Amino acid sequence: MSNNKFQFTEEDINNETSNHNNNLSDKVEEKEDNTTIKISHGRHFSFEERIIVSVIAILILFVGACFLGLKVIKHTAIERVPYTENGDFNYQVCLKTAICVPENTLYNSENISTIKLTFKYHAKYKKKIKYNKNYRITSSLNVYSEDDHSILYQKDVDLVKGTATFNNKYSYSITEIVTIDYIKYKELVNEYNNADKQIEVIFYLDEGDESRKVSSLMIPLSKDYFELNKHTTINAKQTEKIKVNIWDTYSLVYGLASSLLTIISLVLIYRTTSLVLKVTNNKSEYEETVDNILKEYDSIIVVSQDGYEDIIGREIIKVDSFDELVKVKDNIDKPIIFSKINNVKCEFIVEDEKLLYKYVLKEADFTEDDKIKLENK
Repeated sequence: MSNNKFQFTEEDINNETSNHNNNLSDKVEEKEDNTTIKISHGRHFSFEERIIVSVIAILILFVGACFLGLKVIKHTAIERVPYTENGDFNYQVCLKTAICVPENTLYNSENISTIKLTFKYHAKYKKKIKYNKNYRITSSLNVYSEDDHSILYQKDVDLVKGTATFNNKYSYSITEIVTIDYIKYKELVNEYNNADKQIEVIFYLDEGDESRKVSSLMIPLSKDYFELNKHTTINAKQTEKIKVNIWDTYSLVYGLASSLLTIISLVLIYRTTSLVLKVTNNKSEYEETVDNILKEYDSIIVVSQDGYEDIIGREIIKVDSFDELVKVKDNIDKPIIFSKINNVKCEFIVEDEKLLYKYVLKEADFTEDDKIKLENK
């Protein structure tokens, strides 16, 4: 019988390959109208990677929540708003002849009747704010001794008291006009001869318990001829302390964002803790039994780290339970030796001079019924 039927020529192989490829092409063509199936290969994250990512996310969320919480506290309590202020004034010196002399002139005190001052104050803030600003214009009459410049007489009078109320604005302005009766002030201190007498007209801003001088004019009363000295505030940089309500827009946004980050971080902490406990507590009944014995009887058990080997060659007596081994230990007053053979087997041993009592635990000895009993304990 010939064996030719079992032999394939190179031409036959090529034809067969060609036919196979054609069949595949036909199948592909038949599938062209069908939906394309895409196979995606997702990356598997290990337990350690998931824990690391969760811890990093918790830390970031916690830091963010603390930062926003501090923003709420800071913004709710006191906010410092920078602003620029200008405090200036114009004055006219009116003579007894009803003629008013312009500024920066040498004045004769005998001819002066009144001095008219127009105070102007302007403040521009970096943001819109709501605030009540108290101010006052005061005349301070002072008499000083020419010898030691000690105060002989002093009297302060508030010429103007006011409040500038502005709501949700970047800036506000104050304009006040006062008139100083020069003749009247001179008469008040006529009795003080050979003394330095003067009036200072001051524009104050009251900030809490403190008052701040913004502008002022010094008017001599004891000189025959004098010039007036002005003190003004030009483009001064100041900071306003503003109490902000918790329901302010920014505080509310910060508070809600902080609360949201806190809730998310707590959820992540719960899920991460559950995952860790689930993995770490995933012990077999065998491992739990060994752990329970070692914890409960740790005072009478000696752990043999390198395993136990009987070098004497004593007769071995196997006991059926750990309780029986405890009774043996009590009778011969010897410790129980724990020896781990491998991950699924261990031995508890009590040695006597001639006998070796041994209780062996193996994972293979535990059944589903045993697990149910253990869970119901």
